[in-house]
Amino acid sequence: MTFLVGGLFFLFFTAILIPEWFIIYLPFSGLSAFFANNIIYSLISGVVILHFIFVGTFYYTVNIDPYVIQITSYRVLLDLFKKKDYVDIPHTMLRDYSFFDRPFSFNKTLMLKIETQSGKKVAKRFNITLMSEKEIVRISKVFDGIIVKNN
Repeated sequence: MTFLVGGLFFLFFTAILIPEWFIIYLPFSGLSAFFANNIIYSLISGVVILHFIFVGTFYYTVNIDPYVIQITSYRVLLDLFKKKDYVDIPHTMLRDYSFFDRPFSFNKTLMLKIETQSGKKVAKRFNITLMSEKEIVRISKVFDGIIVKNN
């Protein structure tokens, strides 16, 4: 996640700030003329940056110990001061789970179906960025074992 966010900042500086600096402060230089004539690079880079900001790059943690499931997910660039998606439940509350791919994104969604002590059924969704298939298989095995034990 650090490399992805660092790459976005690098793209922002090289595609938007540096060309603007040359165009405004050094208008008669060769680089300024190049950046002014090839503005499409900055526009495409701006669209890519906005896509990652609004679709989101999510940082997540999944901790499963013998008694408790703890999952946290939050958007790295926009949710610094917002409440994070968080769940801390005992194994007995987990009824089902599933992973979904998000279109046009590096994100996946982990959905947990939880049953509270009062019998209320709740679906909790967590957005996850760049989760490998190996991690999905490992988490799925643990969740499958918990669900079998609960039924």
